[in-house]
Amino acid sequence: MNLVLNNAHVGHKHPCMEPLTMTFGAGGMHVVLGANGTGKTTLLRTVLGVQAPLAGQITLDQGEGKLHTNDARAWGKHVAFVPSMPPKHVGLTVAEVLSLSGPWEEAVSHHPQLEPWMNQRLSTLSDGQAQQVMVARAMLQSNDWLMLDEPTAFLDVRGQRHLWGMLTTHLNCGGSVMMATHDLRGVHRWMQEAPAEVAAVSSIHVLSSSGLSPLATDASLDALEAALG
Repeated sequence: MNLVLNNAHVGHKHPCMEPLTMTFGAGGMHVVLGANGTGKTTLLRTVLGVQAPLAGQITLDQGEGKLHTNDARAWGKHVAFVPSMPPKHVGLTVAEVLSLSGPWEEAVSHHPQLEPWMNQRLSTLSDGQAQQVMVARAMLQSNDWLMLDEPTAFLDVRGQRHLWGMLTTHLNCGGSVMMATHDLRGVHRWMQEAPAEVAAVSSIHVLSSSGLSPLATDASLDALEAALG
């Protein structure tokens, strides 16, 4: 299911960037880079359907038809969200958290590293462990699109690698990813290691008031750093 933005005006009372018209290919890793305050979170919230575009449309192209963000019930089955900070204040066990979105056994089958945590409360896990749980929960909610807002921001190097690995699993199962991040090293490493067929439908964009400017998915780390100024 391709994610299609058609003259989408993104912002609150006023657009915070130029209108967006583009297609994000199904099955790809789509990375949005940008300085703080450029509107990355606002863009994700709009794509999630949490806030409506000020004008234009955001749809999922199903081939025989289109799904719109204003159909919240249907949209939520195809698009799931992972914030930068996992909600570790909740008193639920990991199995209970996962069960809110689907069978926890299914999550463990895809991510066996979760199994030892099933009976632990989410609040007792490290940030890296808890974030892996939230990614697994999002994957139970949606087999299609995952939206992630700075998911590695509070993780150590090991936690970052685990999370990128989970996203690879999601893509290998036919899913798609859109991620706002500052983890340039992680982006560069993942794009270098991605299979050619996945890289072909993936993208890297830099967000500014002018909109989304594309970068080559095989851009060097220096080029990614230069693009962010």
